[in-house]
Amino acid sequence: MNFYLFNEGFAQALRTIILVYFILTFVFTVYSIARMYYYEHIANDVKGGRARMKELAATGRFIQMPVYTMEEMAEDKHKRDVRLMYFPADNPRDKRFVMILPGGGYAHVCLKQEGYPVAAALNKMDINAFVLDYRAGRDCEPFAPMQDLGAALVLIKDNPDKFQVDIEGYSLMGFSAGGNLAGIFSSHKFGYIDYQLPKPKAILLGYPWTCVNDWLHHPYWNIWIGLLGVWLSNRGSYYMFGLRGIRKGRQLLDVKNYIEEDYPPTFMYSGSWDVLVPASRHADVFDVALTENGVVHKYEKYFGVPHGIGLGKRTKANGWLERAVAFWDEA
Repeated sequence: MNFYLFNEGFAQALRTIILVYFILTFVFTVYSIARMYYYEHIANDVKGGRARMKELAATGRFIQMPVYTMEEMAEDKHKRDVRLMYFPADNPRDKRFVMILPGGGYAHVCLKQEGYPVAAALNKMDINAFVLDYRAGRDCEPFAPMQDLGAALVLIKDNPDKFQVDIEGYSLMGFSAGGNLAGIFSSHKFGYIDYQLPKPKAILLGYPWTCVNDWLHHPYWNIWIGLLGVWLSNRGSYYMFGLRGIRKGRQLLDVKNYIEEDYPPTFMYSGSWDVLVPASRHADVFDVALTENGVVHKYEKYFGVPHGIGLGKRTKANGWLERAVAFWDEA
């Protein structure tokens, strides 16, 4: 058979195929990222979150406070920016609450996209909500976000009159890296047990980043997305464990390593078009681990949905928050 592509010789044909592959995958990657930012813009009610914050502040009900004491912040300057924000519901149905943990790859915290709007939406459902601005980026250190979460929950437990909530029956809600934080904190290590706290009644996760991508274990067909995913994952490991600890961080940040039979009931959703935290390497793997350990859970996966959509408005994931709350109620 005489194929035109091979008329110039096999080597030239191979170079052409490789060049076409690089061009097409690059175009696809750029399109996927642009599409992600578009959906992130339309799916997150950023204005609604900001409006709810202003509404609560105008009536003196919005609470924003440091998690650590003055002495603790003086001893460790990286703790100074750790903040807890309280969004009380107008007519709370009970004293339970949701602790919201936005994502950001442990490099930053996406409060405006995955924090305030979600708290506002929960308030509309008569649910009290907290948003935690934990340590990230250069302020981070080994398991610092888990320490911040533990300290924040202890602060809530020790101030029932201030917040008018009950630590019993609370849930953790994490997005992307916030899902990693919630997932590890809900285990026997680096979590609630260390702070004499009750186990979360449920954890509710959006496109959770459950492990550090390792190309040898999870090869990518698209080299550009592969490089992007590996870089973003290892960036989070770098901030938490340093350059020499990146490899060690792959094991320490792998949530499935912490799952046991008494792991909290888990609800999670992800999208099939997530180029930053691919479901096949994160949520799908986590789903298998939960099943193998007999953990009660529900996993929703939506075709064509990208990363960073938060509330998921105007996407196929719309309504996931109501289903997650129903799962929490039944847990």
